[in-house]
Amino acid sequence: MTEKLYYADGYLHEFDARILRLETFRGNTAIVLDKTAFFPEGGGQPGDSGRIGDVSVIDTQIEQGIIYHIVKDPGNIDVTGTVRCAVDFQKRFARMQAHTGEHIVSGIAHAMFCVNNVGFHMDDTVMTVDFDRRLSKEQLDDLELSANECVYGNAEVVSWYPADSELNSISFRSKIDDLEHPRIVTIRGYDQCACCAVHVARTGEVGIIKILTAVSHRGGVRLTLICGITAYRDYVMKHAHTLRIADLLASKHGETDAAVERQLQKEKDLRWQLQQRTDALIAYVKKNESQTTGNRVFCFEKFDPETLKTAAVSLKEVCGGLCVVISGDDRKGYYFAITSASVNVNCFTKTIVSALNGSGGGRFDVIQGRFQATESEIKAYFSELTVN
Repeated sequence: MTEKLYYADGYLHEFDARILRLETFRGNTAIVLDKTAFFPEGGGQPGDSGRIGDVSVIDTQIEQGIIYHIVKDPGNIDVTGTVRCAVDFQKRFARMQAHTGEHIVSGIAHAMFCVNNVGFHMDDTVMTVDFDRRLSKEQLDDLELSANECVYGNAEVVSWYPADSELNSISFRSKIDDLEHPRIVTIRGYDQCACCAVHVARTGEVGIIKILTAVSHRGGVRLTLICGITAYRDYVMKHAHTLRIADLLASKHGETDAAVERQLQKEKDLRWQLQQRTDALIAYVKKNESQTTGNRVFCFEKFDPETLKTAAVSLKEVCGGLCVVISGDDRKGYYFAITSASVNVNCFTKTIVSALNGSGGGRFDVIQGRFQATESEIKAYFSELTVN
């Protein structure tokens, strides 16, 4: 059994140890030490990385009491004597902050709303916590505020192993029934939970707790959380984006939401005006075009695929054959919509797209896609195509 230094001191990140042996663990080379400060994956917290001598440790796992330090390239590592080891503590501490924050949120949610944590996952960006009941926005706001008040209160975080005689007399949260010798993590006044992971010593080190999202999940709710340095980096990124948006919209930095709403309304009004003019243009073309017996190609500037379809359906009445509506340019090609008042256009899809280096298809009475051909080539092709 490897001595678990991380339980004696969660902040220890440099130490000397003796290499016991090299092993193959799940297809990877792993080092087994006589003692370690590398935390192996457990309790929802990923395994540590770092260095053993000059060798990079990319993950740490535990199985049947043996801690495996998985290495990228063992090289000619010396398995005799002691070696200097170093945990990537920046990454470890961010995880300690996050995991402690999860305990705070779960403990307070349990106390305030009688919900249970039934799932937890952590990576190096966010955490997700699953509760067995849904929470309203107001409840989530209260939960987040209370969690941060716990951080500001700088409560002590204590890990301990209760004696067997104490287990029936203490209350603690656990997702696993019938734990024989649980390790209990206590945040005085806020939470008491069975957990094998490492945490910060006081809640003030968590820094901040932020609930990013809350979505329905299996009859309950899944929260996405960030804490500590991760929350700080998230704020810096979003603050920079907010300042950029404010500058682009020429608004005050605290009024970007109102500025965005005004911009969206302007865009909505412009889209409505454009639609009115587009409809008027299509109606004008239809009114002033005489009935023909063959195919017709209509070319419009900057029509999107949906507008092309609308135009084709409207103009097919003046075409005896295929009504082809295109929009684009000779360099990039043309989007198209094709329909007919007299024939089933789907019968000609493969022939047409093949002839004009195109792609597309459709259902019922309209086919749509794109031609990689010039306007003159498109018009010349349909002038010669017989569809009757």
